[in-house]
Amino acid sequence: MDKIFFVAIIIGIMSRLIMLNLDQKQYPSQPDILVSQMVLAFVASSLGALLIPALVNRSYTSITFLSLAAEQFRQVRNNRRDTLQSLEGTQLVPRGNSFIEEIARTYEVRNYMCIVTSFLTVSVFYVLDGEFNVDENLALIISTIVGLVIAYILKKSLSRQSIGDIAEVSIVDISFVNESILKVGSLQGITNIGLKKDRERYLKEGIGIEIRPKNNSYINASILNNQGQRQAICYNLYSRLGVLRESNEPVFTPIPRKDPNTQSILLAFIPMEKDEKKVIEAVKSCPILASARGKNLSLKNLSIIGKENE
Repeated sequence: MDKIFFVAIIIGIMSRLIMLNLDQKQYPSQPDILVSQMVLAFVASSLGALLIPALVNRSYTSITFLSLAAEQFRQVRNNRRDTLQSLEGTQLVPRGNSFIEEIARTYEVRNYMCIVTSFLTVSVFYVLDGEFNVDENLALIISTIVGLVIAYILKKSLSRQSIGDIAEVSIVDISFVNESILKVGSLQGITNIGLKKDRERYLKEGIGIEIRPKNNSYINASILNNQGQRQAICYNLYSRLGVLRESNEPVFTPIPRKDPNTQSILLAFIPMEKDEKKVIEAVKSCPILASARGKNLSLKNLSIIGKENE
C-alpha cells in the first residue's frame, strides 16, 4: 500500500508538471507560480491516492475532504483572478477580462486532474491486487503505466486549440490614407495617427497582421470577432515579442479591427524585434478562449465566400 500511495502521488504531480509546461507557453506568468502549483498538485494527488483506501476501510467521512479540497481549489481560482486583475493597470497591453478568467479557470481544473490521475492509479492497483490476485510488484508496474497513460490522455483532452488551428496569419502592408488614417492591408480607418513622427515610426518599425478565418468559415470568424479573443491575441504578441512603446504613448497600442468583407482581423503592431516569422508564430500560438466559442449553430453552414458572391 505504501508503495502505490507514493507512486500515485508522483504520477499526479507529474501530470501537473506536464500541464504546467503547457500553461507557461499559453499563459506566461511569474516563476514563483511553479512552487504554489507544485504544492497544490501534491495536496490534490494525496487526496486522490487516499480516496480508495478510505472507501475500502469504509471511512466515508474522509470523503468530505474532497469537498474541502474543491472549495480550496475554487479559492485558488479566485485568488489568481484577483491577482491578474490587479496587475492589469501595469500592462502596456492588457490581457482583458476574458483571458484572465480563462487563466484562472485553467489553474483550478489542472488540480482536479491530479486527483483523477492518482485516484485511478490506486484504483487499478487495488483491482489487480485484490480482485485478480496479481503479484504486488506486477500490479504496481501495471498501475504505474496506466497512471501515466491516463495523465497523457488528460493532457490531450484538456489541451486547447490555438489561433493557428482556425485561422491563416499573414503579414500585410501598413500605410496611411488622407495623411493620418492608418490602413492595414485592405482595411483603412484602424485609427487616426495625428503626429508625423508617429506615422513614420509605424511605417519604419510596425508590422501589419491579417488573421483570416480558415475554410471561409463563419464559425472560425465568430471566434476571431470576439472582443476577448482579439485582446488575448494582442496580449500574446506583447508577452512574447514586447511592444515598442511607453505608457504615455497610447497611439502605439495595437487595435484589432474586422474587415466586414472577409471577416479577417487586422492590426498594426510594433514589436521590440521586427521579425515577421516570430510575429506570425506568436499570433498562431494564442489559445482560443472558451468564452469566444459560443454555439453559433446558425453559422455552421454559412460560407464567407458565399456571402461575398451574392
